[in-house]
Amino acid sequence: MEPVRHPAGADVSKLPDGQLVALLKEGDETAFEEVLRRYEIKVYSLTRGLLHDEDDARDATQEAFLSIFRNIGRFKERSTLSTWIYRIAMNAALMKLRKRRQDRRFVPIDAYMPSFAEDGHRVAVVPDWHPAVDQMLLDKELAALLRQWIAELAPEYRTVFLLRDQEGLGNEEVAAVLKLSVPAVKSRLHRARLYLRERVKKYAYAHN
Repeated sequence: MEPVRHPAGADVSKLPDGQLVALLKEGDETAFEEVLRRYEIKVYSLTRGLLHDEDDARDATQEAFLSIFRNIGRFKERSTLSTWIYRIAMNAALMKLRKRRQDRRFVPIDAYMPSFAEDGHRVAVVPDWHPAVDQMLLDKELAALLRQWIAELAPEYRTVFLLRDQEGLGNEEVAAVLKLSVPAVKSRLHRARLYLRERVKKYAYAHN
């Protein structure tokens, strides 16, 4: 059976996601190509950040789009297309994570959380932000370490951090993708940022 085509002369690249979904459900091949164009890089970026392995990220990306294409008819449109795609991509990556024995060893994030003295003042893990840190963030070695430290975050923190700070989603969007409350997203994001801040600070003082 031939797929239903979009109206003659219509440019699918200019269609909003809502109209694109309608064409997808009709089996329009050009609509499928447009979804790939819009989301393939974003999905790969997310899976690469979650898996920290290029081959696994490519596999997860491919599996995610196969799932998207096979299950578009089940998409109820209670969320946006992008939210649905991110959720499928995240689940594809997390399935690979669960199969990795070595990936179960995550850094205990609580060790990097602030503690407080009896008088209520914060006790810093290391001294406060080093003046050279902003410049050091541009350093290639530190950039590689940041990727490593992000990979060491447990999945519940890593997913929130990547969706919010790497992919640029808002708190409400992240909450929709992960099926969490907005306060839960904010809490996990705050803890992930604190952890990375402390790691960068330790690196800064060790190299000063």
